[in-house]
Amino acid sequence: MPRLLLVRHGQSEWNADGRWQGQADPPLDDVGRAQAVAAAALLATFRPDLIVTSDLQRAAATAAAL
Repeated sequence: MPRLLLVRHGQSEWNADGRWQGQADPPLDDVGRAQAVAAAALLATFRPDLIVTSDLQRAAATAAAL
């Protein structure tokens, strides 16, 4: 049975400041990078066949860790 898992990007510098990002492209901060690594450990248990992400660096960096 196919399964769809949705994962939001890790915390960015702007998230930490409470700023809206939209299409702006701030990078992940240290917390966001740690969140991506933690999510990768969990996601690995599902053995995904495909990961799709936007081209924004916060999303792409999260996906790279996954």
